[in-house]
Amino acid sequence: MRWAVLLAGLALAATGCEGGQAADGDLDLPDPVVETEVTTDIDYVALGDSFSAGPFIGTMRTDPTGCARSRDNYPAFLADWLDVASYTDVSCSAATTADLYERMLMFDGKTTRPQLDALSADTDLVTLGIGGNDFGIYDSLIRCQDGRLSTCPVAELEADARKVAGRVEQAVRRIGQRAPDADVYVVGYPDILPTEGTCAAVGASEEVLGPVTRVAGLLNRSLERGAAAAGATYVDMEAVSKGHDVCAKGRAWVNGPRFRAGIAAPFHPKINGMRAVAAEVFEQVTGDEPEVTDYAEPDPDAIVLNQP
Repeated sequence: MRWAVLLAGLALAATGCEGGQAADGDLDLPDPVVETEVTTDIDYVALGDSFSAGPFIGTMRTDPTGCARSRDNYPAFLADWLDVASYTDVSCSAATTADLYERMLMFDGKTTRPQLDALSADTDLVTLGIGGNDFGIYDSLIRCQDGRLSTCPVAELEADARKVAGRVEQAVRRIGQRAPDADVYVVGYPDILPTEGTCAAVGASEEVLGPVTRVAGLLNRSLERGAAAAGATYVDMEAVSKGHDVCAKGRAWVNGPRFRAGIAAPFHPKINGMRAVAAEVFEQVTGDEPEVTDYAEPDPDAIVLNQP
């Protein structure tokens, strides 16, 4: 893709022409400056689960309501910073890789279309963040850290985490069939739990957390293998999120076990975590650092509403 050419337009600014002579000959007034909004011609589609959708971060979008999709999730920040021509976000909380191809039953009892239906031959950029809900992996990990190691099916979870690689590979290949000219970025999961030690926000011993974090790491390695096998770029959020888990207090990118309306769902990214993901993807796409904003404000004309 011609990212350097597309993004170079963002630096353009309209300037006034050479000043003209006033009628009375006394004043040399500049011609009026015409401001032109410059955007890239990137058509962007975001696919994924709740770690892309951002449940309960700020204001939820209503297209559809049942996906609990935030206006300040990382796809929204990325669309804003890239100044895309079009932006379609069909990420949906609780989605699995199967929901890329089939209608999904949402939290409100309604269904939404397969996520891959958002793709077309015009799509230039795709982000995909999915896999943690397959086989109930993340739900099991949360239950494990709430209980005892003896009741946690570690071997089964490790086997399931490895299976995700094939599902991600298949997903990327099918994305390529729908959007043959698109660059695809598979986005990994950030650290949720500490890799060393523990804290009150976790409520589990180091003995329990060790196997839990090992399974989470295996899941990310599966996403990386699946992406590589199908020719996509992997965005390693595990590496950059170290030291930003639930035990990091003010530096935490993820919420703890308590539901906090307007902040995040339990054990899900907060708005600062979403900004961090968007920044990492932006750097992968452009090779540059973004001008980070507090909130996501993609051009309203570029947002494609995603009715079920």
